[in-house]
Amino acid sequence: GSFNMTFTELKTVAEQGIPIKIMILDNESQMMVEYWQRLFHDERLLAVRNINPDYRTLADAFRIKNVYCDCEEEIEEKMREFLFDYDDEPVLFHVRINRTPCLPLVAPGQPLDDMILEDIEVEVDPGAAPS
Repeated sequence: GSFNMTFTELKTVAEQGIPIKIMILDNESQMMVEYWQRLFHDERLLAVRNINPDYRTLADAFRIKNVYCDCEEEIEEKMREFLFDYDDEPVLFHVRINRTPCLPLVAPGQPLDDMILEDIEVEVDPGAAPS
């Protein structure tokens, strides 16, 4: 979901010919937002599922090379192509992944050494989170 907030920068990448590697791990969701809503807002979920564009079509529109992978069996081959086949030009790698919790997470008002590291029931102060 976060790439959707910045994908207009593909225009700059294309115009300037910036040879960067862009990898999108696409689970069609805002998992950090969802996790916060689960923990601190009594599981009231809002705007956590995305309908994403076809990033390959978006890359094609800017004439940026792109690679797509939606199965574990092809990931090694596709990763090799992404990393080594396009040295002097930008390339976008769209990888479809399963939804998983966005961890580690630091609860509001907590020190960094008190991170939530696992997807287990934890005691939190719901009043500490911004509304």
